[in-house]
Amino acid sequence: MHATPLVSIVVPVFNDANVIASALDSCLRQTLASIEIIVVDDASTDDTAAIVETYSARDPRVRLIRQEQNASAYQARRIGILAARADHLLFLDGDDELTETAAEAALEKATATGADLVQFGIEVVQLDGRTGGRFESRLQPKHPSLAGSDVLRKMFPIDRPAQGQLWRYLFRTRLLTDAYALMPADLVLPRVNDLPISFLAGALATSLESIPDRLYRYHFGRGGSGQKVRDLSTASFYAGAIRSIDSIDPAVRQIASTSADSDLVLTSYASVRRAIIGYTTHYLAEHTRADLQDAMFADLYTRASATDIVQSTALHWPQAIDTLAAHGQAIGLARRPVHSIVLATNHLRTGGISGVVISQARVLRESGFQVTVVAREPGSDLGSLPAGVQFAEVSTDTLGSALAQWIEVCAQHEVDLIIDHQWQYSTSWQAFALAARAEGVATIGWSHNFAGRSLLLGLDRLASAPRYFSLLSHLVVLSPLDVAFWKLRGMPRVSYLPNPPSSNLLDAGIVASPRRSPAGRRVELVWWGRLQERTKRVSELLDVAEHLDRLGIDFRLRIIGPDWRDMTAAQLNAMAKERGLAQRVKAIGPLRGDALTAAIDSSDLFVNTSIIEGYPLTIPEAQSRGLPVAMYDLPWLALTADNDGIATVNWGDAGALARRIAEIAADPSSYARMSAASLIASERELSHDFRAWYRELVSGTLPSDLSPEPTLADVRQIVDLSIMLAEQHAATRAPSRSAKVRRESEGAESSKRFALVRRIARKTTPAARAVLARAPWLRPAAERVRRAITST
Repeated sequence: MHATPLVSIVVPVFNDANVIASALDSCLRQTLASIEIIVVDDASTDDTAAIVETYSARDPRVRLIRQEQNASAYQARRIGILAARADHLLFLDGDDELTETAAEAALEKATATGADLVQFGIEVVQLDGRTGGRFESRLQPKHPSLAGSDVLRKMFPIDRPAQGQLWRYLFRTRLLTDAYALMPADLVLPRVNDLPISFLAGALATSLESIPDRLYRYHFGRGGSGQKVRDLSTASFYAGAIRSIDSIDPAVRQIASTSADSDLVLTSYASVRRAIIGYTTHYLAEHTRADLQDAMFADLYTRASATDIVQSTALHWPQAIDTLAAHGQAIGLARRPVHSIVLATNHLRTGGISGVVISQARVLRESGFQVTVVAREPGSDLGSLPAGVQFAEVSTDTLGSALAQWIEVCAQHEVDLIIDHQWQYSTSWQAFALAARAEGVATIGWSHNFAGRSLLLGLDRLASAPRYFSLLSHLVVLSPLDVAFWKLRGMPRVSYLPNPPSSNLLDAGIVASPRRSPAGRRVELVWWGRLQERTKRVSELLDVAEHLDRLGIDFRLRIIGPDWRDMTAAQLNAMAKERGLAQRVKAIGPLRGDALTAAIDSSDLFVNTSIIEGYPLTIPEAQSRGLPVAMYDLPWLALTADNDGIATVNWGDAGALARRIAEIAADPSSYARMSAASLIASERELSHDFRAWYRELVSGTLPSDLSPEPTLADVRQIVDLSIMLAEQHAATRAPSRSAKVRRESEGAESSKRFALVRRIARKTTPAARAVLARAPWLRPAAERVRRAITST
């Protein structure tokens, strides 16, 4: 045997009495005899040291070094390295094993190539003895030979999970002593104590060689990985991983100062740090008891900045963002003055949400705020963007990249407040609100539809939304009934405001006098908007037209607007032809500006067959030109309150709506009264002081009368509407001919929505209990809701 060993094997141990014998036996079976085995006992309280002593007594190659106090495996390895006599060194954890040829095969490669590092294959052994799997695959060598800066670049690829296990390599011993020399001698790192040294070694190394042989047997699950976090001290232990990676910051900067590629060293370190922060957040989110999570996350935020935690988690473990968001805290609107506001939406196109965003941007800009519209999808049309309003796009394939861009936009535009127009529709709005919160920016949620929309469409939003209400500084809805709904769902900071007038309304203005009745001539009916079937039910217009035709009414109906995902002008025209209505009904595509105004002015009545709307801008647009409105009843609409220019019938009763249209058109006095009432209603809409409202909103001073408390009447109405929307979704009533065509056009998408109904029933149970606690007499009606939902 050589007086100086060729390979030192350092074995840090702590309370490994049950497994240390297997580890030492694997060392003593090495085909390379010229080795030393340095066991550093980190103040074990079991028989670990005694077992090692029996091995040492039998074989002088086994040496035991005992620490009087537990100082972490980081220190145990340091002591072992300093005691090593060989030029090359392997690490072995006390619960793992080396294959018989490990030292010989790795040393042979190191000697032949002069490499600072030799990487070899790993066998991962599960608790049941199985081997293989994705983790094992990730641990295998990927690069046969690396030199110079490529060693660090390939060991720690940018923004990939950081693999820093020391037992994957044979090291030149001097490389490890140099790495430890850069660190405080008394440093203790209880968690993630190998990655700091493996990173420093990678940054110092000039060459790496690999062999495919699987020389190390890693026993997954024997250590502390994958354990539940049942108390805050354990949570603090796992969170200590962030301190571990932060501890090498001075050493990394020292290496970078003399490196030929200093940018790579610093960039790689920042990447590894993100990986550790992201993994730590994910692990704690997944394994911590629910009742401890608030305190656990509060502690986590003391270890890294909120921005680092959010970005790192989104980049590496995006599925953990939702748990992180559920424990966010809203920023008070009175906290600081607001100068710069972002209006967040999916894109800017025609009408709908885009129209509201554009109108709101105009009002805010006129009120003296800096305004930036941010789209989260590509394809925006900026032609209608108001002067002085900026635009940015945050559109990438991954949540991590999107949030990075989002945070950059917030910084670039010095944003103070975000108004999120997609919170009711997006499944990731909470991630953006969380990222804004990390930058100290408040988020207001802005609703565009009645809260029951999710019931109608079979979307799982009613149950999940309250989980993230803590991130919203305020929620703006469109009606007092919406206020009641969301307060019953647990959101106290909610107010209702109308939408600002559209550009069409402002540009066209209000006509001076009521319109003349169409009595005695052809009645001109009009509808405009997106050809959206799911909510606007444009095919229902054909049902109304068919009933008018049966009544012998001489009429024409023009349907104006762009195609949508579930309906097109060509489809509508084909359906009209099939039903013998081609001479009566025509879908003519989109019109804008003066062309749209001219079409409205040449019409007599505006017809609306939507099943769900929030604040349809088309109604005040129609009324401003003196048109009476005939529509299905949407009882939550604030627009219809005290509005005698609107005639409503029960939803879905196309015959009743046709008869009402016929009555209005045939009675000159009734028509004149409704036309005059429409002008009064449109003047009321234009009289709102939106600038004052928005200033009050952003400063948190909206009057309390815009945030009324729920009443029992509200509860009753919410239950009744829930029944109606659930029944519509469940399609329990006989379909009309247009409904049949509609379902055929929707195809497989519809069947998927129906499959969600039962999930909705389960998810809405907590809300139902809250309602029934306030009004137990509504239990029979609630049972009707349950039966309607679950009957599909």
